[in-house]
Amino acid sequence: MTAAQDKRRQAELQIIQELKQVPSCREMQRLLKEKFGIVANHNTINDDLKQDLESLTQDEYENQKSGILDMLNKEIEIAHNIATNKGDSTLKLKAMNTVSKLSKTKADILIKFRHANAQLTKEEKPEINIIIGEPKQIDEEKFKKLNGVVQNEDTEMDT
Repeated sequence: MTAAQDKRRQAELQIIQELKQVPSCREMQRLLKEKFGIVANHNTINDDLKQDLESLTQDEYENQKSGILDMLNKEIEIAHNIATNKGDSTLKLKAMNTVSKLSKTKADILIKFRHANAQLTKEEKPEINIIIGEPKQIDEEKFKKLNGVVQNEDTEMDT
């Protein structure tokens, strides 16, 4: 990670902690520029948030998950209300499309959280390397017998 990436991620974390929720990527982009003078593309911010999920502690994971899902649920509810209550059919159609897109985004985010949760619960297995004395040449015939690979060499030649 470069120094600029680290600085941006620290600023993103600070913004999330201040707001006590995860803002949209475009809102985060605006806040980074206003508060820290950091210019970042909203796609870069989106990638940061996706990668951050995989390195969270259990408490941070739960906070991020609830913040993101609360925000999405509010936006889905707003779009749904527009789709069902407004008179303009063009606006209703756009709101319905927005509800569909937000629902898909919510499903994608839940998948990311499940992946991140799997990473949190996965135990790292220690790598053990034991070296005792000088290496010796193995007897390949005995090795093959141990692995059940021994075949009669005469039979192989006949076929």
